[in-house]
Amino acid sequence: MKKRLLRYLCCPECKADFKLEVREEKQGEVGKGVLICLKCGKKYPISHGVPVILNDKKLKDFSKTKKNWENWWKKVRKKSDIDVYDRLWNKALKNLGGEPLYREEHFKGKVVLDAGCGTGRYIKSDFSKYGCKEIIGVDLGRQVFEAKRTNNAPNTHFIQADLMNLPFKKKVFDVVTSHGVLHHTPDPKKTFCRLAKNLKIGGMMAVYVYHKEWAYFKAHKKSVFLDALYAVGVSTWLGIRKLVSRMPHQVIKAFAYLMAVKATIESGLGKSRITSPLGKLVKFIPPFAYLGINFHERLVRNYDHYSATFNYFQSIEEVVDWFRIACFNNLEVTSVPVSIRATKKARQTSPLNIKEYKIIGHFDFRKEWEKVHARRRARGL
Repeated sequence: MKKRLLRYLCCPECKADFKLEVREEKQGEVGKGVLICLKCGKKYPISHGVPVILNDKKLKDFSKTKKNWENWWKKVRKKSDIDVYDRLWNKALKNLGGEPLYREEHFKGKVVLDAGCGTGRYIKSDFSKYGCKEIIGVDLGRQVFEAKRTNNAPNTHFIQADLMNLPFKKKVFDVVTSHGVLHHTPDPKKTFCRLAKNLKIGGMMAVYVYHKEWAYFKAHKKSVFLDALYAVGVSTWLGIRKLVSRMPHQVIKAFAYLMAVKATIESGLGKSRITSPLGKLVKFIPPFAYLGINFHERLVRNYDHYSATFNYFQSIEEVVDWFRIACFNNLEVTSVPVSIRATKKARQTSPLNIKEYKIIGHFDFRKEWEKVHARRRARGL
């Protein structure tokens, strides 16, 4: 931990400043120590350079999700997944003429909070190259220690903390980002509003959450019969997902393997006109299996969706309303739904100014994604 991080921190319980007690320091980095609240006296350890600012009592209901996410990063995903995923995402988006959520001009010289940073993928691949003044990554799981170990830039900091109970002073950040995280919290809207309190007036908030199109495919209705059939399938899937997410890690992983096999069969049958109808039949047999470019990605995606205790889907209109309630305006709805960035105001303003870029549906994006992967494989990449 770098000592200057203290200027942004406060006790999550009483909002008072911390006193830093250093027990181990090397080259200006505090490897081990304690943060002591100057008001309530509560102590939080610093381990391997990462402040651990958690209230275990408040995390009781969230502990299973926390453990599942730690297992996902440690035992399911490969380190190479992140680089491949980001390259495919960025290339597919560019090929389709889409607008990215993050642009360099929004970050240069700014103090940035990455809420739910995981292993620091966006900090390493994007934010650290954008010329940020300071970047602070926060995550609930122990993968934040991996982020600290692999991101040694002088302007990066990492904290293990709860997004619902953050240890930051109000209005200290110029930019707050959260990519693919809020939908895994107990109350995404409430978490969003709490994050917004840490943003300066005039600052930018940028978030990506799962789109309801993924869950209900409202943009892809073929017929009343198919829509009703799919609605039953979705309800069944949600029930099974809720049950599976509460199982031990090995059971969840075995189930994810089973779903990866189902997805492989579905994908294989869909490649031929003769067997395509059979592939569609397999698809509609619950529980639903998430497809992928190869077996490993199918395993990762199915573990992701079936292990999370909380897994909410939002419409663009719902997320726009989050921004309105939290006093934002000048919204920009970017291409992969639901991705929105906006500017914080001192109070609610109307009317809302909303700029909508070309929206790319999940199926179109996924199709281009697979084309990019096929071309990369053909070139031996």
